[in-house]
Amino acid sequence: MMESSFVLRLVGCLLILVGLVLVSNPELVRSKPVPTDTFEAIERRIWWGLFIGAGILLLFHHQVQPWAPTVAATASSLLVGLLIARLIGIALDGSVAKQWLYVGVEVAILAPLVWWYLRVRS
Repeated sequence: MMESSFVLRLVGCLLILVGLVLVSNPELVRSKPVPTDTFEAIERRIWWGLFIGAGILLLFHHQVQPWAPTVAATASSLLVGLLIARLIGIALDGSVAKQWLYVGVEVAILAPLVWWYLRVRS
């Protein structure tokens, strides 16, 4: 059990690292030019945050059963990954009001998910 936990944490760290690299420089795997619109420039980074979220999940949550904590942990960690990617995009590409609105919506969704996870974890 200890070995599998170590492997999951190692894979989680690697996914976080890959996610951070791709969020910081999405052109590594994409040949499209950088959009001139700040909103679109930030949006091109967001989905790489799923790597960060998957890494966070593997780093901290190592069970499948019972399902409720796993669903809450998965949803929370993926949303945290998207939020981190959005904040990195805002820092690198510039601030746009609509992106901050999305940050607020993501935090508003994240709060009950974290509450649910803390309530149902074993």
